[in-house]
Amino acid sequence: MLRKQFIDRYRELELLDGLWNRPGFSLFILYGRRRIGKTRLLVEFAKGKKCVYYTAMEGSYDRICREFSKTVKRATGVPLAGDIIEILEWLARNTKEKLLVIIDEFQYIVEADPSIVSRLQRSIDSVLSQSNLMLVLCGSAVSFFKRKFLGYRSPLFGRRTSSLKLAPLSFKYVRKYFSNYTIEDAIAAYSIVGGTPAYIIKLDPAKSLEENILSIITPGSYLYDEAVNFLRQEVREPKTYFNILAALSEKSEKISTLASAAKVDPRTLPKYIELLEELDVIEKIRKLGGRAVKIDFKDNYFRFWFTYIYRLRSLLEAYLLDEALDYILNTLDQYLSKVFEKLCSELLPELYKHNIVPVRPVEKGSWWSKQAEIDIIVREPGKATAFIEVKWRRLSLREAEEILDQLEEKSSKTGLSSPQNYYILICKEVEEKTPVKIDAYKSIIDLSIIEKTVRY
Repeated sequence: MLRKQFIDRYRELELLDGLWNRPGFSLFILYGRRRIGKTRLLVEFAKGKKCVYYTAMEGSYDRICREFSKTVKRATGVPLAGDIIEILEWLARNTKEKLLVIIDEFQYIVEADPSIVSRLQRSIDSVLSQSNLMLVLCGSAVSFFKRKFLGYRSPLFGRRTSSLKLAPLSFKYVRKYFSNYTIEDAIAAYSIVGGTPAYIIKLDPAKSLEENILSIITPGSYLYDEAVNFLRQEVREPKTYFNILAALSEKSEKISTLASAAKVDPRTLPKYIELLEELDVIEKIRKLGGRAVKIDFKDNYFRFWFTYIYRLRSLLEAYLLDEALDYILNTLDQYLSKVFEKLCSELLPELYKHNIVPVRPVEKGSWWSKQAEIDIIVREPGKATAFIEVKWRRLSLREAEEILDQLEEKSSKTGLSSPQNYYILICKEVEEKTPVKIDAYKSIIDLSIIEKTVRY
């Protein structure tokens, strides 16, 4: 299982180990949405270290202090009692060897006693900064952590040694979990659960893709209701956010049409969009070289849930699961076309490292107009541009060459050409043997090439 393998997070562990190995006090702030793997990362990091690991829960500050005291006693053998700040200061003064203190779900402590942030700031300045303590504050309330700890108005502004918003796993590491799948099925699995570890491990790599889809869409399964449960936990007006995401799944990508379809006042829509962005559920896509903006799903699980589970609810609640599965399998290629485009954009750094895309990805994005659209553009301004067309299809070599010719023609309308321009087609497969290069400036990338860039 993924939790046993501990896939990825090696860069994050290197960052944490670097802080641990430096002398003196350090304050590390780790945050990110629920299920993203924060606790799993910290548990892995704490292995072999003298550590106090406390997870806060909602409740009175007195109760939280009592629980924290018990946790410290279990970890150190010292029977301390009292305020959290007082206990931290005692540890700082009386522990000569390096000590790791992790406080998870720290936002619950602040809710119980809002003064703790200011008191912690004073404690860092007067006592903790002189110690050999590594203090880690962790939590799932993304907007809370950005406001209370990272903003310049925060009492802790300038006191943290480092901070990190933990992101979902990339496809490269999800591919490892589904190592026995074909690359095509691995992409399909990624399109369903995205890079959230808690969602990935709900799929069984020993089962077929169809079996895993069936398990997801079965009422009562974890992922069947997770989208609804997640919104209820993370936002104050879940119904409004639900309507926005449902409208987005119906291709309402422009902000003006999205507000109308979701029945949300256009003046208030930006605040909802901002929070969904913070939660990595959606993202804004800006037209490269222009000011136009589109909204799209960033998280594949929410894209899948609103595309299929939400729409097929009547069939699923009636336990007509085979009929629902048949519909999903018959339309999956259409669904995957958009996901594949976003995946190719995600993989650009890897494709560049392997000299498959010849342009350094200093800038990347999409371009569109009323007449034409280009899926991906990669630029190193003043030097080179790669115009990329993405097709989730098998093509003949002749079809592929025609698409590249059309791409070259469309590129002339963007105003983004450089001294050196390249034209690239990414597709499932070309029926004839795929030439990596058609000529010096036109090339084809298929799934076999992508597979080589993501395999360990």
